[in-house]
Amino acid sequence: MMLTPIQNLTGCILTLSLSVILVFMGGMFYANPSYAETKDRIIQKGDLDCGVFPDDPGRSAINDEGHWEGFYVDFCRATAAAVLGNTEFVNFIEVGATSRFTSLINKKTDVVMYSSTWTIGRENKYHVEFPVVYLLDGQGFMVRKSSGIHRISDLQGKRICVTANTTSHTNLVDTFKARGYKADIIFANGDSFFRGSCDAYTADRINLATNRANRADNPNDYTILSEMASREPIGPMVRNDDPEWSRIIRSIVHAVILAEEKGITSKNIDQILKTSEDLEVLNLLGKTGDIGTQLGLDSQWAYRVIKAVGNYGEIYNRYFGLSTPINMDRGLNRLWNQGGVLFAPPFK
Repeated sequence: MMLTPIQNLTGCILTLSLSVILVFMGGMFYANPSYAETKDRIIQKGDLDCGVFPDDPGRSAINDEGHWEGFYVDFCRATAAAVLGNTEFVNFIEVGATSRFTSLINKKTDVVMYSSTWTIGRENKYHVEFPVVYLLDGQGFMVRKSSGIHRISDLQGKRICVTANTTSHTNLVDTFKARGYKADIIFANGDSFFRGSCDAYTADRINLATNRANRADNPNDYTILSEMASREPIGPMVRNDDPEWSRIIRSIVHAVILAEEKGITSKNIDQILKTSEDLEVLNLLGKTGDIGTQLGLDSQWAYRVIKAVGNYGEIYNRYFGLSTPINMDRGLNRLWNQGGVLFAPPFK
């Protein structure tokens, strides 16, 4: 059948329109070359670039033997174990209050393990994503025991040190404005507080406890007020352009939480793998199911994580627990069935 000139013209227009749509769609994909490439790039170069805050014993610091250690460091090592099969395949990149964000944007880090509070504003402003929460904290105030300061209301008219470019600063301003309090806010860190530059130092409570343990001449001279000025969900940060990488980081944190719930530790994991009939445990450890495949990892990724760094409780107690200098009760960071709020989605 011969086509009329009109039919020929219509066919040409439809072909041209389809071509334009395909070119446009191809342009969209090309404009976002980072999509799902982070893991592959890490595997290709053979190591993970993990952002951590320097010289912060308990959270992230180089120990006397010259090795990085701390709560956040363990999550860096856990990520390397899951993706690269070896906890040592990590480059620790030192970051600060501002560079923790820019290091991700500039691709100097693949993930930042830091005491960063998850806020909607930060995700929008810095084009980052918080895949999961690994610490639940609240903003507190540290004072000298001899100061006579026992509650937030006692801080009226006092000098308060706070680190710039943090949620702690904005929370402080908002809290005092809402209560009608006045104070002299000084942009300074814990060292300035210990030198006597201010009457109180405000930050996340674990931050305060870490500073007290590591930087005070006599930690027993200082106390952290029981009142809190905010809720602080703290988690790792990644760029917001790679959902596969975000799922991997989230799943690593959930794996160690689920391991604690199931009673799996770094010491008993091999025995549990041999004897357990719990389907969720078997899925977690890669004996059954295809969770590893769904994440773009092998079946043993979570086994390596738990074997290397332990479950969540082991990690927390190792660095923050009551037998450590930081001496922080887990509080909300207990499991959901032990009075806390931590839980992992079903590994099914």
